[in-house]
Amino acid sequence: MPVYRSSAAEHAASFIVAALTDVGLSREHNEDAFLISDLARGLTHGAPAAQLSVEPPLTLSLGVYDGSGGASSPDAASRLAARTVHAVLARAAPRSSDALERALLEAIAVAGRAVRDNARRSPQHRNSGATATVAALCDERLLLAQVGDSRAYLLRGGALAQITRDQTLVQSLLETGKLRPEEAATFEHRGVMLQALGLREHLQIALSAVELRREDTLLLCTDGLSDLIDDRHIAATLDAHPDPAAACGALIDAALAAGGRDNVTVLIARFDGPWLAPPDRDNAPEVVEIARYSEGPPRRP
Repeated sequence: MPVYRSSAAEHAASFIVAALTDVGLSREHNEDAFLISDLARGLTHGAPAAQLSVEPPLTLSLGVYDGSGGASSPDAASRLAARTVHAVLARAAPRSSDALERALLEAIAVAGRAVRDNARRSPQHRNSGATATVAALCDERLLLAQVGDSRAYLLRGGALAQITRDQTLVQSLLETGKLRPEEAATFEHRGVMLQALGLREHLQIALSAVELRREDTLLLCTDGLSDLIDDRHIAATLDAHPDPAAACGALIDAALAAGGRDNVTVLIARFDGPWLAPPDRDNAPEVVEIARYSEGPPRRP
């Protein structure tokens, strides 16, 4: 399992990241992917990397991707998207939070075009697509770029908050009051996504930010976890396993025990150090929407 450790004297900061993916019990191929990117050095750490211990980058990118289309080659949509996002971010070499915002939007947009072009060129990848949930860290500010229904959660003071919004038909109907929460689990079109890399000419990317605090835990996951394991169980598992690698294994095991009907991928990062504000156990993380990007300049809300 890849584990990324960092500590910096100049910030007196520390964080550790681990990730794990599993094909599940019902699928022949694993179309999920994850990537941990050291943008300062242009390095990537993904399956099946060994445990790593390195000096910290100025910026760090963490991503999970859930592919569709059935292809199990190196050019499967999820892996192509992961490689493309890293390449664009590493080439941009952002040195500030504002520059990282712009680079992250560009990276996701370029990945969408790469997946779409690959599907057009190759019959085996026709109609393939991928979700993308990417977190990028610059100092204490965590940026989140979202396309599709893979998710980001933040555990703070034992309370779990979903900090991305699913781009799905179910979520849209829930927000407009056309579907009740108790109906969502059995809604016949619950698998319909409104956005995915490669499936639409005009991609819409949601970009938001969260200010990290000491002892925060970030979880990125595909719907192979979130569709089977509820938030209470996820929070309890993260609390019970302070080591991210152990927490990854426990969440994968829980998804398999619940049926494992899809590929499942989890990426967990724990943050600490006096560079971050003290823990605030009374307030949930505040998610600030930065921009919505639609194949053109970002629109400020």
